[in-house]
Amino acid sequence: MHLLKRFARLLLFVVQLLADLLVLYVCFVLIGCFWPRNKDEIKHSKGIPLLIHGDGFHTELYLPVEDSLQIINWMDWFDDSIMRSKHIDRKLISFAWADEDWMTEVAQDRSHRISTIAEIVAKPGNSSVMHIQWRDTVWPLKLPVTVKRFLSVEQYLQLISYIQSGFNIENGKPVIQSYLGFYGYDYMYRSTFKYGLFTTCNQWTSNALNACGIRTASFSPFGWGLFYQLKK
Repeated sequence: MHLLKRFARLLLFVVQLLADLLVLYVCFVLIGCFWPRNKDEIKHSKGIPLLIHGDGFHTELYLPVEDSLQIINWMDWFDDSIMRSKHIDRKLISFAWADEDWMTEVAQDRSHRISTIAEIVAKPGNSSVMHIQWRDTVWPLKLPVTVKRFLSVEQYLQLISYIQSGFNIENGKPVIQSYLGFYGYDYMYRSTFKYGLFTTCNQWTSNALNACGIRTASFSPFGWGLFYQLKK
């Protein structure tokens, strides 16, 4: 009986600790959502177009494959003959970032393992992938939100630098993780970044926007936080 009481107390302590941590996390999310970065952003009426596209759960960045100023041709940067043969006429490329195990399970049409979810929630520093799509239009997500910005040359160079820093580079080229995507026109690349509860796909997008001077949330593990700031 004494052992049972001790176990009950321990269980209650663990439940209380988890509840406290959850409340603390929610507080961080709310504070980060309403605390902007680049509050004094100067919005441009022309320049290189950037589309920030998401549904609250996941966000992506859409850019021209080759911009009008020919600053970069992303097809040339990836330098992949398979992609070039299949997607040479595509107008847009989208960039997103995600947990490696999560994306692999989705691509293989498998249910997410409890261990995958547990690692994302409890373990910092999980392996991740960069996810790219070659498209002509944005992907029609459920309940989509799309915000458009025009970038100056300086801003675009800053964004390019941030995006490229997320790719694992070998022999001057990004390292492909898998040609097996979700739709037949998307691919996964090995990433240098680490995924976790505080470093999510939406936080990656928010950091990308911050890198090029666009108003965004300070902490936005969910998409609605950065879209709240983008619409201000």
